[in-house]
Amino acid sequence: MLRATDRYGRGFAVGSGILAVIFLLPPAMTLFSQDSAEKYGQGRQRLSKPALETGIASEEQNKAQNYTVGIRVDLVVMYASVFGKDGRFVQGLQKDSFKIYEDGVEQNIVSFAQEDVPVSLGILLDLSGSMRRKMQEVETAALAFIRASNPQDQAFLIGFNDEVELLQDFTSDIDEIADSLDNAIISGSTALFDAIYLGVQKAQTGTKPKKAVILISDGKEKTSYYSLDELLPKVQESDVQIFCIGLLDVSSDKGAGIFGRLRKSTSDEMAHDVLLRISEETGGKAFFPENVLDIHNIVAEIAAELRNQYSISYFSSNEARDGSFRRVKIRLMDSAKEYHLRYRRGYFAPKSEITQN
Repeated sequence: MLRATDRYGRGFAVGSGILAVIFLLPPAMTLFSQDSAEKYGQGRQRLSKPALETGIASEEQNKAQNYTVGIRVDLVVMYASVFGKDGRFVQGLQKDSFKIYEDGVEQNIVSFAQEDVPVSLGILLDLSGSMRRKMQEVETAALAFIRASNPQDQAFLIGFNDEVELLQDFTSDIDEIADSLDNAIISGSTALFDAIYLGVQKAQTGTKPKKAVILISDGKEKTSYYSLDELLPKVQESDVQIFCIGLLDVSSDKGAGIFGRLRKSTSDEMAHDVLLRISEETGGKAFFPENVLDIHNIVAEIAAELRNQYSISYFSSNEARDGSFRRVKIRLMDSAKEYHLRYRRGYFAPKSEITQN
């Protein structure tokens, strides 16, 4: 096997590997100006549509996918995280603590639980050259996240730089994930939007009830085929929670006082806003640690959240199959109003075959 110098300056065996992961935003929240949005990632070239190379789905996966599509025609499942003022998870709330609305119309909750539901999980890892100095801590944290998750979870790994690669298909074997991480090569630019788009697409094929992806990146979008305008509807229509860890560069402003002040570049500010928007659109959360070592506490927090969410289900009172976006709002009753809620803020209704034609 060929050997070369690795990202840490050591010899390594040339191979491939590692990962990639990652809800909805109230209309009042702004992302950034249209001009800035158009400039962000403007260097991308639409050469060929990206796709993940995956094996043929098993019979079990096909059955699970067909069954899932069937129930989602009518049943809407929302996963909600509840936090106290101290940021700790609030457990033990009952069904009558919640009310749920779709486009302003109250819905009848038919199923309610707080339980540790297995997750079909994707980890999306930025392998571009700008991540070189951060990668050792990132890999260690990614494995720690898998260990802290539900043992019944199934995870896949996506690595991305100029292209997006599936490094490990769904597995519950942490050794397979570790091997993929060991073989990761750091180089090239960043197809951030493609990674999220394909990661969400892949997570939806998982057989576990809950879907989530975790994205670890410095957010420097450069070479994606998909634009932000194409990515946002994709994450909105999915039931995949996206958690983003943005390792953005911070520099010192020498002109501000004796000690200076920390500031982000314009590209980092746009990356911050994009990752925040994508996470909130799906009911996830975006984290922006100032020190890469903080990533260990962050992945522990994400793992704990996924294992402590409330599941709230209802049959939509809107029977139209028109493909429209339905905005969902969950409210807490008086006894629980001091708590903070996080959940995906809507979904796209299915289209009937007649509507689609």
